[in-house]
Amino acid sequence: MGQDSVKRRTLRDIVNTPFKKAMFVVQLISYVFIVGSPFIGGIIGKALHLTVKGVTVSVLVIFVTGEILFYSSLFFLGKELILIIKEKVFDWFKRKNQ
Repeated sequence: MGQDSVKRRTLRDIVNTPFKKAMFVVQLISYVFIVGSPFIGGIIGKALHLTVKGVTVSVLVIFVTGEILFYSSLFFLGKELILIIKEKVFDWFKRKNQ
């Protein structure tokens, strides 16, 4: 049995309803919030003329909001999304047969 006979999971298999599509968008937004929290918090702090403490709090709030969005959307998208992500990451480190 070759590797070609194994059915690969796709994102289309998971995101097959409007609700799951919305949850996937929430998942993507959570990535932006988590990774971009220092930048977003800095921009908000500068726009609102916050002190250093205020900017720190805004960064923390944005980061925690991103985490809440991530885990809540992950709850609805389920284990299949985790398996797809895991499969993709393992593919990055897999040796190519020559």
